[in-house]
Amino acid sequence: MARLVPLFVLALLNSLVLSIPVDNEVVGEPEIECGPTSITINANARNEFTGHVYVKGLYNDATCRNDATGSQIATISLPFDTCNVQRTRSLNPRGIFVSTTVVISFHPQFVTKVDRAYRIQCFYMESDKTVSQDIAVSDLTTGFATVAVPMPICRYDILEGGPNGEPINFALVGQQVYHKWTCESETVDTFCMVVHSCTVDDGNGDTIQILNDEGCALDKFVLNNLEYPADLIAGQEAHVYKYADREQLFYQCQISITIKEPNGECARPECAEPTGFNAVSVNGANGLTELNAEPEPELETTTTTTTTTAPPPARGGRRPAGRGKREIKKREAVAGEAILDVRAELAALEVNGDNNLRALLHLAEDGSSPKGFVVQKLTAPTVDYCVSPFSFVGLLSVTFFLLLSLLTLITVNLRAGTSAKKCTN
Repeated sequence: MARLVPLFVLALLNSLVLSIPVDNEVVGEPEIECGPTSITINANARNEFTGHVYVKGLYNDATCRNDATGSQIATISLPFDTCNVQRTRSLNPRGIFVSTTVVISFHPQFVTKVDRAYRIQCFYMESDKTVSQDIAVSDLTTGFATVAVPMPICRYDILEGGPNGEPINFALVGQQVYHKWTCESETVDTFCMVVHSCTVDDGNGDTIQILNDEGCALDKFVLNNLEYPADLIAGQEAHVYKYADREQLFYQCQISITIKEPNGECARPECAEPTGFNAVSVNGANGLTELNAEPEPELETTTTTTTTTAPPPARGGRRPAGRGKREIKKREAVAGEAILDVRAELAALEVNGDNNLRALLHLAEDGSSPKGFVVQKLTAPTVDYCVSPFSFVGLLSVTFFLLLSLLTLITVNLRAGTSAKKCTN
């Protein structure tokens, strides 16, 4: 019996060794170098780096992947014109955002629990310099006094539940959220705003237009026409959706800023009620998860081929723009108008049977979902334990030994108590 205990412990240690993760990890935060023509990422590893650094989704492209170098530094340099590096122009502040997603993998073949993915973004600001020269003349000159009113600072937030909710980065498919656009100005009753030209993409080039260049919604199941509760606030409730097999959603919109007329009201888009299934795929197949709502019965459905026929114009808006590398052609500013770019991100998760996850995201415990949206249930993963026959026999032996020891101890205590009573008598 005593020989079985070390054998059982040895078998248990053997099973624990098989589950040890890769003995390496990223130490601290990666160092980002925003160069004039490229972005360089350097990350320190705890041990010698033996894996890969690559752009997410482009592992098989050797130009977008850097393999192990035998040192403790994982690094990769990405030129702006390769590897799907995204460039987005910003008008306020004026400059260009350059962004990409990089994965640091420590295993030579697989992605493991110690790997990390980083969303890298560099901002290159444009600077305006004014050179002036004063000339003094004998006659009197007229001086000009000007006051520069700063433009509003705008942002795009996705809030939990409603307009007063907290900003969220993760949500479940079907969860109610609130899309909110806000501009903050140092002056009151000076500016008006209109949100338009909104798109959503998955980070891999599959871009869908959800608001046209006039600010009208295209698909009521994705996003309805916006509400404007104040001059510089717009918003609308929606339910979370996602691309098939992809969780990340990247939103981008344009906000037109105009001067408000004294004692006047801000002009708002005049939009017809949007129909369903009318979102425009800009430069990729429509990969959004379909919703369980029926289209309008009175509308006739027609089939068009994108290679020969342009998409039909949306109701209340213009015909969608042509295809591009990643972004659609945005509306050009008119006189007296400034256009700002705003962005937001959201990771959409599919609903499963985890009650803790439901409670965390404030969903109904009975499994109900908002009307008109698909809640896809996934089977919870199971954990299987494999025990060899030898280990099983050892486990039974140890259990029997413990039970026998316990029974012996109880018997000895009972006999000792009986002997004590006899001696007392």
